[in-house]
Amino acid sequence: MSDLGRRLMVAAIGIPVTVAVTYAGGPLFAVGLAVLAMVAVWEAGRMFRARGDRLLTGPGMLLAAVYPLGAFYLVPGSAWPITLAGLVVLVGWSTLTVPPAERPFQTAALSFAVALYVGGLLSFGVPLREIFSDTALDGTLFFFLPVALTWLADTAAYFGGRAFGRHKLSPVISPNKTIEGAVAALIAGPAGALVYGFLVLPRLGASLGTPGLLALGFLVAAAATLGDLAESALKRECGVKDSSGLLPGHGGLLDRMDSLLWSIPTACAFLLTFL
Repeated sequence: MSDLGRRLMVAAIGIPVTVAVTYAGGPLFAVGLAVLAMVAVWEAGRMFRARGDRLLTGPGMLLAAVYPLGAFYLVPGSAWPITLAGLVVLVGWSTLTVPPAERPFQTAALSFAVALYVGGLLSFGVPLREIFSDTALDGTLFFFLPVALTWLADTAAYFGGRAFGRHKLSPVISPNKTIEGAVAALIAGPAGALVYGFLVLPRLGASLGTPGLLALGFLVAAAATLGDLAESALKRECGVKDSSGLLPGHGGLLDRMDSLLWSIPTACAFLLTFL
């Protein structure tokens, strides 16, 4: 099967499953995010091992899964107790199981940072899906708001960079990305937010108005761009091309979620503040 065929096959399976789980919402949605967080930590452990570092993969996966589950089942603000408890457990686990020559504190720090980065950021998907929705459809549309804007910004960056790209955005981290492509993304984000807010989710447009939608689109596009660069920097640091080969034709799950890890919390924080 060609690379394009593999990409289409993964999309044909992944997109309907993602939509169905999001539409279902509730515990199933929280568990779905927890599973994504666990897989992402596993991929990060694979990347760090490639550069000779160690990650407490199992405990890190469990801590990452607790964040989205806690966001659904526990009271608001539960992230702080989860974070403190996770830090204590990971440092203690590493102290007891990792020999001093293998840098137990660094191992705990890496494990904690990865679990917090992936699980903590993904957990914002729970309030984004649950808080603003009166119906399952509303909740689904709110969750897919940053997803759609991220896809639009990424697409605009790609084609804008190909058509007009002359100046490198970050040549050391990602040589193919250009300033012109980033500008295209920052234009596409607000434009997409206007369309989404007034045509797809009218109550959003009525609440935020044109200035609010423009600001939301700009911030989500900027966050998506930075999230993409952050994972590119991590892969450069670890000396790997993809986070894994889990998704044929797409690389790994982290490769698909890199921008969303930043854009979902950005959209959620903006809506919690202004909606």
